[in-house]
Amino acid sequence: MRAEPPRANRQPFFLTSPFESSGALVVARHAVVALLLLALSLSFLTLTAHPARSQSTPLACRAAARIDEAGDLTLYAVYNVTSVPSLLVVPARSPVSYFAVENGTTPLPVQYNGTDLLVAVDQPGLVNVSYLTLQATSKEGALWEANFTMPCAGDVTLPRYSTPVYVSPIPQQVFYVNGSPVLVMPSGPLTVEYMISPPTTTPITTISSTTSTTTSPTTTTSVKPTPLTSYFISIVVAIIVVGAAAGAAAAVLRRRGGAGPAEALDDRDRAILSAISRLGGEATASQVMNETNIPKSPLYRRLDKLVRLGYLEEVMKGNTKVYRCKRGCS
Repeated sequence: MRAEPPRANRQPFFLTSPFESSGALVVARHAVVALLLLALSLSFLTLTAHPARSQSTPLACRAAARIDEAGDLTLYAVYNVTSVPSLLVVPARSPVSYFAVENGTTPLPVQYNGTDLLVAVDQPGLVNVSYLTLQATSKEGALWEANFTMPCAGDVTLPRYSTPVYVSPIPQQVFYVNGSPVLVMPSGPLTVEYMISPPTTTPITTISSTTSTTTSPTTTTSVKPTPLTSYFISIVVAIIVVGAAAGAAAAVLRRRGGAGPAEALDDRDRAILSAISRLGGEATASQVMNETNIPKSPLYRRLDKLVRLGYLEEVMKGNTKVYRCKRGCS
C-alpha cells in the first residue's frame, strides 16, 4: 500500500484560486467530488454485480488435435464468428479430407491452397472446421515426431501408452486421459517427439504348498496348508481359468472371421482393401499407393496392420513383395 506524504506537503485536489473563500465555489467543489464518488461507486457495483458475464463470454477459437497409433492426425477447430462476411484461414498440412459446418447443420465451402484451408462464412455463429492428414508425423526407430500448426490454443492428444520426449513450445499443462497424454498447447507451429510403449504385464508368482507326513512308531503328524496359502492358490486358479476362457473365445472369433475392438478397421484400411480388390486381389505397395494416394510411410504401417490382423498376406514373387487379400476385400 502506497504511503501518503505528510499532510503539510500534500497537494490540494483543486488548484488555489483568489475566489477560494467564496461560498458558491466551495459548494461547487463539493458537488463535483460527490458526483465523482457516485460514478466510481456505480462502476464498482456494475462490475461486482455481474462477475460471471465476462467469464461466460465464448472464446473466439478453440482447437483439439488427436494423433492415433498409426501416426494419422485429426484436427478440429471451433470458431465463434461474430462479424460477417469472414474468411477463416486454417493451417493444414496436406489434408486427405476436410469439411466445415456452420451451427452444426449447414455445410460451408472449403478450399485448400496448398498450405491453408479457406472457409468463407456469411452468417454469424459457430463454425466447425476439421481435417485429416497422414503426413503430420514421421518415425525413426522407436521415436515418433509430429509437426503441425495449431490454428488456436487447445488440446493435443497423443496415442495411448505414449511418452512425450520433446515438446516445443512448452505446453501450458499436461494430463492423462485413459492412458493418453494430453498437452494443452498455444496456437502456432509445434513439434512433439514421443515414444509408444505397450503396457507391461506383471508376471504372476504361483505360491505352492506341500503336505508332508512324518511317521513314527507311535504318532503320525500332518502339516496342512494355511488358510492364507489356500486363498492365494484359489486366486491363481481363477486367473488361469478366466485366461483360458478368454483365449478360447478369441479362437472362436478368429475361426468365425470376427474382429474384436483392437481389430476394427477404419476408412483408410477399407480403402486399401478395396484398392487391392480392384487390382485383382493382389498388388504391390506401389500399386496401392497409386490407387489410394496414401503416402509411403502411412501406407506401409497400414499394410503391416492388415497383415497382422489376417486381412492380407505377404507373398514374394521373385524379388517383389505382393500383398494378397485373404478376407474383407470387396
